[in-house]
Amino acid sequence: MIVNRTAPLAARPRFFHDPAGTLGPQLVGRCSMTVVSMVMWSVWAAFALFLAVLFIYRSSLTRDEEDQIFLDDSFDHEKAQQAVIMAKVARVEPLVRVALWMVAAMSAVVVAYYIRDILLQLNIIH
Repeated sequence: MIVNRTAPLAARPRFFHDPAGTLGPQLVGRCSMTVVSMVMWSVWAAFALFLAVLFIYRSSLTRDEEDQIFLDDSFDHEKAQQAVIMAKVARVEPLVRVALWMVAAMSAVVVAYYIRDILLQLNIIH
């Protein structure tokens, strides 16, 4: 015989609806934050992919670059080839810098987003 039996807890509702039949504010807030984080990570990934492609392209250009000084006039054709390579690298370098700053800025946005989310979860900010 069981003397101190406690009744089972009431089941939680299967749907997250308030009495009016709409989603509650906490659930809507969490769902919108999920969408925001997916978009945020997608933008960050696009910037990072663009940066990776630029790094690969720049490394394929500099693969044929030689680290030597041509003192004789008989090597004018090699001087011209090196000048063309350096011109292409110089054209790509500003894009690499911009892409690097875009990835850094987007990384800062991601970190700020998650810090804000932590502070919201701990009820430090409202």
